[in-house]
Amino acid sequence: MSKTRTMNELRQEKPYGYRAPFGMTHEEDNKEKRRGYSEIDIETTKDLIFNQLKNQLFDIMFQAVNDEMAKHEVFQAETYFTPQGEEWFEDAWFEFYHEHHGDILGSIMKDFTN
Repeated sequence: MSKTRTMNELRQEKPYGYRAPFGMTHEEDNKEKRRGYSEIDIETTKDLIFNQLKNQLFDIMFQAVNDEMAKHEVFQAETYFTPQGEEWFEDAWFEFYHEHHGDILGSIMKDFTN
């Protein structure tokens, strides 16, 4: 003689369609929802996202350093303009400005990696 089950016990059986409360699931239920992504897929996707964003972030930082340098008289071309000739000045200015720009940007990048 088998035991008679209550309606509550019958509702909790899998054939009846019992679903565990939110946050509590059975391993078999999870298998249906899983996708077939491997660790290689995940790592490749993370690398793709990183490569996309690092270029954008570098451009943003590059421009931010330019904007900050423009606020200071020591990095304004007008401060150093001399009558020696514009061609000579432009070459010297380009070298001077970008050397210091590179130093500032390098310091920022180094600080982020540490």
